[in-house]
Amino acid sequence: MDISQMYQLLGLFSGSGSGYGLYGNYGLSGVGGLYGTGNIYGAGQDTFGQILKNTASVNTSGGISTPMDAIFEEASKETGVDIRLLKAVGKAESNFRASATSRCGAMGVMQLMPGTAKSLGVTDAYDARQNIMAGSKYLAKLLDKYDGDTKLALAAYNAGSGNVAKYGGIPPFKETQNYVKRVLEYAGEDFNTNQMASMSPSNGGIQNQAQTVGAVYDSEYGDISKMMVQMMQLQMQQKLQSILDFGEDDNGSTFL
Repeated sequence: MDISQMYQLLGLFSGSGSGYGLYGNYGLSGVGGLYGTGNIYGAGQDTFGQILKNTASVNTSGGISTPMDAIFEEASKETGVDIRLLKAVGKAESNFRASATSRCGAMGVMQLMPGTAKSLGVTDAYDARQNIMAGSKYLAKLLDKYDGDTKLALAAYNAGSGNVAKYGGIPPFKETQNYVKRVLEYAGEDFNTNQMASMSPSNGGIQNQAQTVGAVYDSEYGDISKMMVQMMQLQMQQKLQSILDFGEDDNGSTFL
């Protein structure tokens, strides 16, 4: 049973009299429902409810918002690059501003150049998830190119692989040398972005949202979230059975 099926069960009856409708005791707004005092968004503040509240929301413009930290977590899992290094690059490049544009035309959180973004399949460099995922893949390629040498990979990320090859190491550019030092300092810290990132549904935002929410579940809540999902499944099955029992008369025929 998935989340959509749970929601369908919550709305099986539209009337409050049955107790399971939109405003019934077990309905969307009822005591035991989605917004009830003891359930997902209710005052009970159970663990699973807190997970949902802390992950995704739909913004007023119709886009989908998700914590930027969750995107970095997903990128780290997909590329194998330490999440602290990825966040450090994002902080050094743009201070996590998805709308950032540099004087040389680099775009978004990870400050991708147009050519780099295109080569990595990015269709909207100001879409935080596309940008972070692409920047992470690019950094992973550089780390592989330089046999895991983080300093050389960062130098190439900032000044280009051509300059690293030309000078046989970190180029003698003050900007690049300061950049490498700054990123490594950030990478030694453990911090959150404290940013929400918007993703357009037209760019696969809904599917991507599910992936990033899944990353949050796996990374931050692990077995607890799985247990809570199982408990919710059991609870909904019990409610469904109650509905079915309520809907049969003494002869076993359904009268609802």
